[in-house]
Amino acid sequence: MAPGVPGEWENSPSHEPLTLPMDVRIGTAGYSYPAWVGPFYPAGTMPHDMLPFYARHFPAVEVNSSFYRPPTVAQVAKMARRTPPGFGFTLKVPKTASHDRDPSDLPAFKLAADHLHDRGRLLGLLVQVPETFRNTAANRDWLTTIAGQLRPHRLAVEFRHKSWDAPNLTDWLAHVGLDVVSVGVPDIPTLFPSGLRVADRRVYARLHSQNADNWYADGRTRYDYDYPDAVIRQWAEALKGAAEAGRADAALVFFNNCVGTQAIANARRLAEVLREAGPAVRVIDPPAPPRQPSLFGDD
Repeated sequence: MAPGVPGEWENSPSHEPLTLPMDVRIGTAGYSYPAWVGPFYPAGTMPHDMLPFYARHFPAVEVNSSFYRPPTVAQVAKMARRTPPGFGFTLKVPKTASHDRDPSDLPAFKLAADHLHDRGRLLGLLVQVPETFRNTAANRDWLTTIAGQLRPHRLAVEFRHKSWDAPNLTDWLAHVGLDVVSVGVPDIPTLFPSGLRVADRRVYARLHSQNADNWYADGRTRYDYDYPDAVIRQWAEALKGAAEAGRADAALVFFNNCVGTQAIANARRLAEVLREAGPAVRVIDPPAPPRQPSLFGDD
């Protein structure tokens, strides 16, 4: 049947239109945490063994180390080799671009993103701007510049300041080809508010903390937080609602409360709740590790 030509199935009054479930990949922001050795990683796990172990438990990870220095092609190639096919990465744009307005690291960063994309492992890119980065014409132009240098890869923006929560934000993002990050943050008047947002039929969510008292403390204190089950269920309901309404085809959800192992427990719990959400949502499982070849050649 020619593409775009309605078939008997589509015209039949006895059938509902075929809709695909929304794929949801859940993981954590980073994976290389010494505090996870023992509670999550087996005792004695060395840093180079963390990613392969992590990939047996989650289908995706957000790489935050790229915020401090762009990874080399060799580094991301090694990461891809150490994880099974089907495991995906997002990369965080270097802070030189997001915080210092210096584009010099973007070419190297894009080379790393290109390599992951070519291997079918890149799920997207993230740029997180500080709270001091207000909604101004100059700042909008700078985000457009970053996006232009990283095309054709999808770039999701995590806003921190309330001024970006404008009625025309969605239209502007669509016009310049940017996605918006859904955030889990405390209810603080100056912050970009928590909640699920869909951009170009995708959700990119980062869940940090809901503790307003610790938000402006040091980073370790800020992210030392355990999401209550009621809040996890609220996020699950929001994701389910977006799926059932046909608003999104895919969702990435990363927990950034990684001081202890709260992110591990919260990510697992969200996946558990979503698996009970019905056919509109499909939680993507960790990919199976490749089989070891038989020594007897009888595979």
